[in-house]
Amino acid sequence: MAVATYYDTYGQYPPSAVAGLDGRPWHSWRVLILPYLEHNELYKAYDFGEPWDGPHNRLLAEKMPRTYAFHGTHRPEKTTTNYLAVVGDSTVWRGTPVTMDDVTDGVLSTILIVENNGAGVHWMEPRDLALDSLDLHLNSPGGVSSPYENPAVVTVGGYVHRLRSTLQPTVLRALLTINGGENLDPNGLNGWDLLPDGRDRSLASPGSR
Repeated sequence: MAVATYYDTYGQYPPSAVAGLDGRPWHSWRVLILPYLEHNELYKAYDFGEPWDGPHNRLLAEKMPRTYAFHGTHRPEKTTTNYLAVVGDSTVWRGTPVTMDDVTDGVLSTILIVENNGAGVHWMEPRDLALDSLDLHLNSPGGVSSPYENPAVVTVGGYVHRLRSTLQPTVLRALLTINGGENLDPNGLNGWDLLPDGRDRSLASPGSR
């Protein structure tokens, strides 16, 4: 996994965004991990001296890696990503660097990346979901959602889980924080299942997902 390889290289998880000369967010973590997705040439072509939507960088928009779209949905003209971070002071994507030692809630039960179907985030855009305003009900366009009946998430430990409708919003929030110390009810965690292959899921029959 690209984020894990980034961690191995730098000893910390990537920031959700990198600020530009004006202090505003200019670059997304999705750009930072391109070399670890075998897109080093695209990374080299990206200009960190201008915003993600600057005159040069916007020419790269349609080169979005297939990995950033739901499995089987990538098209040459597609620029919207379906994989987002959840940003907040108590998440992996807080304003200061995070290491595994900071994830005291456990790397196997802390969410790193979520699926999203509706937020309309450009893959290069330094925008993700904010924990403070996140809709914790599954399959809300402003939260964890997908074309599948059960959206999926990736944990810090690299495992993919699908979330069932029985997962309570309070449990989802607890899974998104790195050091909340929540005593999660095992019955609540029955609402997520390990997925051997988190990307290859059929979109053909919603009722059977």
